[in-house]
Amino acid sequence: MPVPDMFRIKICGLTDFENAIAVAHSGADAIGLNFFPGSKRRVDIDIAEKIANFVRGEVQIVGLFVNATEGDIRQTHQRIGFDWIQLHGDESREFAETIYEELHIPIMVASRGSLSRWENSPGSFQPHAFLMDAAVQGAFGGTGQLTDWKLAATWQGVPEVTRFVLAGGLHPKNIAEAIQAVRPSAVDVAGGVEFSGKPGIKDMAKVEAFVSAAQGAFAQIKTS
Repeated sequence: MPVPDMFRIKICGLTDFENAIAVAHSGADAIGLNFFPGSKRRVDIDIAEKIANFVRGEVQIVGLFVNATEGDIRQTHQRIGFDWIQLHGDESREFAETIYEELHIPIMVASRGSLSRWENSPGSFQPHAFLMDAAVQGAFGGTGQLTDWKLAATWQGVPEVTRFVLAGGLHPKNIAEAIQAVRPSAVDVAGGVEFSGKPGIKDMAKVEAFVSAAQGAFAQIKTS
């Protein structure tokens, strides 16, 4: 099964239908729906299904899971229909391969700071994309902490990392600098485009500013 073209700009952690539709019309390439029970941005599956049915074909739909079971991921995909599966916990290489072999959906694996956990995981499966998030003790992302850009830039030299998504602490005012410094394949934002104190609800002024700045930065590094 061919892997879809990699999105460039992903807005993650959507929880409200009308807000998600506005985000899908903002120029972003992908939206992330978070199904981790421990997340403040967990989306209700009925709302997620409604969002997916409305935006399908307009943006890519990414399902985010943290240490979920194979059955949970399969059942959720059957209802939503994802373009990508994002494994954002401590999942092994073998687990990622199992999910791909069963669902035939591209797999994006998140690492918090270092690739060492993944590199030491047995097996030969190579994900279709890696995502770097900030390393915060006891957290699986969504902290708003800034990722180490110098460390992130070193991922460009790792043969296994053919597609690389930068996340962690991004917002409209630093996204252009981040793209210039790291040169990722794509960027991912959640809290950096939200209303203060309202996890999962995006401030459309911030979303549009983020998308515009990211698009400009990607265009610049493409021609440089």
